[in-house]
Amino acid sequence: MEPLRQGLLDRIRRRASNPDTRNELPPSARGKTVETRWVSVAPVNLGGTPRDNDSVSDTLASPADDATVRDAETKLGFQLPEPVRQLYTQIANGGFGPYSGLLPIQEVVTTYLSLREDPPGPRDQEWPEKLLPLTSDDSGHCCINRNSGALVFWDIEELASGGSDKVWKKSFKAEAPDLSAWLEDWLGRPSPEEKTKDLIQQGMNSAIKQSLDYWRSKTPEERAKYGLPETGWEEKLFGHLGIDLKKL
Repeated sequence: MEPLRQGLLDRIRRRASNPDTRNELPPSARGKTVETRWVSVAPVNLGGTPRDNDSVSDTLASPADDATVRDAETKLGFQLPEPVRQLYTQIANGGFGPYSGLLPIQEVVTTYLSLREDPPGPRDQEWPEKLLPLTSDDSGHCCINRNSGALVFWDIEELASGGSDKVWKKSFKAEAPDLSAWLEDWLGRPSPEEKTKDLIQQGMNSAIKQSLDYWRSKTPEERAKYGLPETGWEEKLFGHLGIDLKKL
């Protein structure tokens, strides 16, 4: 399995250093108030689980030391794939990356061993020995195939379709050809805060456009009754927002 390139590790480290971009938890799960140029949205209590609360710290965990890695490998019974080892020893012991971020290495161990010891399939289908979970949330685990290096997502929701071997097999979905591609995709996506800001902006723009359309449908005389000038009335109404009204 090819190690991760140093340039990629540097980019991951930069993104992981910022609490707002280090994983894909929404700002509300971090107690974060999202602010645009002219509106702010306070966080909503989502009733987060302890798993969520562990992930919201502003402080990035320290990298895992050699002793921690050796202990993990001893308990697992195999060595970590080299690119996985790089992430834990050169970036941080979990908390960064796609979904809610990589699990701390100790949780990778306990999650894998639990899945192996207590078959999670509806009909006690065994957890594939080659799949090592790297993330965990209510929808499932993203895992690395220790043989091929491919990323596979185990989708728990698929199991609602039944307990057959066919359904069990279908619950494992190809996510990325390798860890490098998986992380490049994550680095190329906007952060949850950026997505939230964009949604807020779109919603406000839509509301302003509806108001503009209303006033545009009126004659200058009708607008004048409300103290609006014949020219520049758009700026008088919404100029303080600092947006290009000509685009609405």
